[in-house]
Amino acid sequence: MEPVTPFIVMAYDIFISYRRDGGKELARPLKSELELRGYRVFLDFDELKDGVFDRRIMEAIDAAPIFMVILSPHALDRCANADDWVRREIEYALEHDRHFIPIDPDRSFTGFPPDIPDTLKAGLGQHQFSQVMFEQLFKVSVDKMVRERIEPLLQRAGRTAMQEQGGALFHVETDLPCRILKFGKELCTVRPGSDTVIRLRKGRHKLEAVCLDCPDDRLQWVQTVEDNEMEDLLTVELRPVRERRLAAEADVLAERGQTAYDAGDYAEAVKLWCEAAEAGNRIAQNSLGDCYYYGKGVAKDYTEAVKWYRKAAEQGYASAQNNLGWCYKHGYGVEQDYAEAVKWYRKAAEQGNAVAQNNLGWCYQNGKGVEQDYAEAVKWYRKAVEQGYAAAQNNLGTCYHWGKGVEQDYAEAVKWYRKAAEQGYAVAQKNLGGCYYDGEGVEQDYAEAVKWYRKAAEQGYAVAQFEMGWCYKHGYGVPKDLAEAKRWYRKAADAGIQEAKKHLAELGG
Repeated sequence: MEPVTPFIVMAYDIFISYRRDGGKELARPLKSELELRGYRVFLDFDELKDGVFDRRIMEAIDAAPIFMVILSPHALDRCANADDWVRREIEYALEHDRHFIPIDPDRSFTGFPPDIPDTLKAGLGQHQFSQVMFEQLFKVSVDKMVRERIEPLLQRAGRTAMQEQGGALFHVETDLPCRILKFGKELCTVRPGSDTVIRLRKGRHKLEAVCLDCPDDRLQWVQTVEDNEMEDLLTVELRPVRERRLAAEADVLAERGQTAYDAGDYAEAVKLWCEAAEAGNRIAQNSLGDCYYYGKGVAKDYTEAVKWYRKAAEQGYASAQNNLGWCYKHGYGVEQDYAEAVKWYRKAAEQGNAVAQNNLGWCYQNGKGVEQDYAEAVKWYRKAVEQGYAAAQNNLGTCYHWGKGVEQDYAEAVKWYRKAAEQGYAVAQKNLGGCYYDGEGVEQDYAEAVKWYRKAAEQGYAVAQFEMGWCYKHGYGVPKDLAEAKRWYRKAADAGIQEAKKHLAELGG
């Protein structure tokens, strides 16, 4: 990378505009002579080296009350072209009410070319020309111009030629290209890697940085200057502002995606969640993972589901961590790995995710990915139970039923089975039915057993369907009805229950 020449945004007295061909050899000595007299003069040939031509030219014109244009021979010929730089400088100065001093060098100006815009002719023509003798009487003619033109114009502009610029010097660094404004007026343009310098007088200054490629990314602050002699670094960090804006926009997209999903428009939900997920929204990433897992709005793809679950999980999103653990437990989209499942379940469980707490309890109860530890299983089930999670209530019930990690207690088992069953959890409904059937923790009651078996069976729970077949076959809690028994056995058999197939065969079904 080529070195960047610092550009100091300062208060100039004079901006010199000229045509390089034929004007350069006039502009440089004029600049030097004026600087010897104490004036601050901007000349682009000396000060612009980094290629950021147009913006900095405009900044310099804004910073100088006097716009001096050297009308060397043929200086205005190319002003017929709208993109000619001399024309653009003159037009900008006219639009911004600069004080014009047209320079007629050695009385060489012969008149305006006929094809240049009338606005340029009128704008330049309304000002008195100053004759500067470059070949002879140079200093005398400059003296005359200073006395008659420059000093009166600067006084009108509220400046004096020898006015000290003063103020603290700030080197501005930025992480994104931006404009720096003071009380709404632009001071400079800053780009990463450049060395842009501004001066601020003693006092408080309301500054604002506005990103060049997205004006929505802006930052305001008050800069206090306590000493005009100080020099300091001013760091502008717009990237965090951008990240917050993008995050807010992604939040909106994620919410719109959820609205579309709830309305059954899965394709629209996927579209919105994709955009939000790509922007890093972890909720959208997890939701997009769900779409791929269940095949909602997209073709079912466990590998793609895992990809999005992982992105959200790595951002600490508990639901995604649990989902990723689930995929590792079952080998969906990844190689089955119980230890990895436990890792992700634990991350989510420690954040209070009830589903993950229950799943982690299951791993401890069954010794999957960890050493079997019933007490630890009960610990995690209880955490999930405290949040009213039905599956954990059922699992805690089984621990009491079989005395695993706690003292065996059928009544306590029934208590937890009932809590889960009343939430519609089919496994608990079947287990509660079993307690009524066997008279464990409650008085034996076949009718009550059938009631709970039926609730679970009607949700498609195959084990409960088998129990319904059994009750109808033997007349437990319901009138004996072999046709009804065969109907329920058939449902269970179709779901893969081998014992149901045996009983169905016995009944000739």
